[in-house]
Amino acid sequence: MDTIPSCPLCSRPRTPADVRGLAWSSHHGRAGTVYVCGPCTRLHLVDLECGLLDPARGAVAAGVAAPLPRAA
Repeated sequence: MDTIPSCPLCSRPRTPADVRGLAWSSHHGRAGTVYVCGPCTRLHLVDLECGLLDPARGAVAAGVAAPLPRAA
């Protein structure tokens, strides 16, 4: 099954319904497959696609700023 049972970015638990759905994105690395929840995938899409954020390695590239908090 999963190597990490929750989102590595926000710790949201991955439920059996999530396993069957398409809301979570998968990231593959040497240690296995890591799943990122839909909201975190959308929020960090550019960083994930550009390789600045790699949840499968558990690493963030040096010099990458943390995302700003969302406005209310």
